[in-house]
Amino acid sequence: MMSNTFNYDVFLSHSAKDKQIVSALAKRLQQDGLRVWLDEWEIREIQPGDSIIIKIREGVKVSRIFLMCMSKAYFDSEWGTLEHHTLLFRDPTNAQRRFIPLLIEECTLPEIIAQFAYIDWRTPSNEAYQKILAACPMQPAESIKSCLLQAGVIVVI
Repeated sequence: MMSNTFNYDVFLSHSAKDKQIVSALAKRLQQDGLRVWLDEWEIREIQPGDSIIIKIREGVKVSRIFLMCMSKAYFDSEWGTLEHHTLLFRDPTNAQRRFIPLLIEECTLPEIIAQFAYIDWRTPSNEAYQKILAACPMQPAESIKSCLLQAGVIVVI
């Protein structure tokens, strides 16, 4: 069972080489009310001398869904490997369905990843985007809170 204490709905794990496509997806998810952890938004807030690895691990830990944006560059990246191994180590069978693979470029999937069904985002479409939203639903309380905040209503919890 998933906890209701996550700070983010989605953690976007990707290669820096895929930044353009992933940033566009992050903005779209955010516009639809999801709380998105994206490195360029979160890591810029760390102080000199802080550990980027610790910030990433904390981001994974406080995110309900880990959306792995898979490409050749992702699997060649040490950061990508660190991020997906962090999550798979905690839940190797993905029993809580926190890990959602998203194929953004044709590539060979490592054996540990190939066993999971993925969403095909090689050619972004509304159908594929709806699959992403279905896999990363907003928590009901957050959905109501988000709507109230957008309407200018102050929410006290």
